Amino acid sequence: MKASEFIGKTVIDKTGVEIGKVEDIIVKPKKCLMDRIIIGSGGLINKKHFSVKDNEIESTGDYVLLNMALKEIEDKLGSEDLEYIKKVETNFAEIQGKVVITQNGVKLGTVEDMVIKPSQCLIENIIVKSKSDLGKKSFMVGKEEIIDIKDFMVLNLDLDDVEGRII
Repeated sequence: MKASEFIGKTVIDKTGVEIGKVEDIIVKPKKCLMDRIIIGSGGLINKKHFSVKDNEIESTGDYVLLNMALKEIEDKLGSEDLEYIKKVETNFAEIQGKVVITQNGVKLGTVEDMVIKPSQCLIENIIVKSKSDLGKKSFMVGKEEIIDIKDFMVLNLDLDDVEGRII
């Protein structure tokens, strides 16, 4: 499943009560991990957020089913400073659109999406939209190919490695 498809999914508790929607994902891309999932609950005026980790997710499909009851979720609502977490951790929105370069400084493209396994909090691959001279196509990279991520995502690939992966 793509991260962009996961964000916006309806979240329900273990008894089938709708809790809210997935609003963001806190990620550790160098380790290919989703650290936690941010869920928004309530209306526009009284919206509250909370996060869950993989051990609190029962399953994912058309909906995200938590293995928590409503009371447990109510105790978590508003208990975390999610704005602070978003400042010190990396969220999906920060990764999406980031420029991807080789270790030699050649621009390969930008991060388009991630292939994830939400119930295991895993990032399987990062999808990179290639730069224009390769055509408007994409390729995937795994954690072993990521050197670092700061202002740019630096890969230990060169242009020849990427051309064989274009999908």
